[in-house]
Amino acid sequence: MPSDGVTWAEFAGRSAELADAGRRLLYAFGSAGPALAFLATTRADGGPRVHPVCPTLCDGGLYVFVIGASAKRADLARDGRYALHAFPSEKDDESFYCTGPAHEVRDAALRTRAEASVVHHVKPDEALFELRIASVLHTTWRNPRTPETSPAYQRWRA
Repeated sequence: MPSDGVTWAEFAGRSAELADAGRRLLYAFGSAGPALAFLATTRADGGPRVHPVCPTLCDGGLYVFVIGASAKRADLARDGRYALHAFPSEKDDESFYCTGPAHEVRDAALRTRAEASVVHHVKPDEALFELRIASVLHTTWRNPRTPETSPAYQRWRA
């Protein structure tokens, strides 16, 4: 597995069905609204940290703006590993999860395009990170929310 992961566009080119499911679940609350997910990072002591975020798919990449003095920014700058989990579906708990390395983006033109693709107001001190894709897990459920429920997994690795 390449340690650098792949862009969202490369992932979508290799697994269009999973990328479509991921996009749908990230933007589950409507394409006009924000994408919503939980971002997991690794603290300096090795422990996990989880944060709600509004990722964006822009220019073939998966990006997230991170508040300037936040712990998650320090985690990503220091370690770079992340896990992103889309909010579960309201109807059946379908889920999308991806992991890989995060890289800070310093390209001003790309930052401007990414800012235009999110609903929230991006503050000047927020850092833009690209979330490269190393692995994906998509879970659907047979007989959701019943005693007979069982998971169906689709996995992908770069």
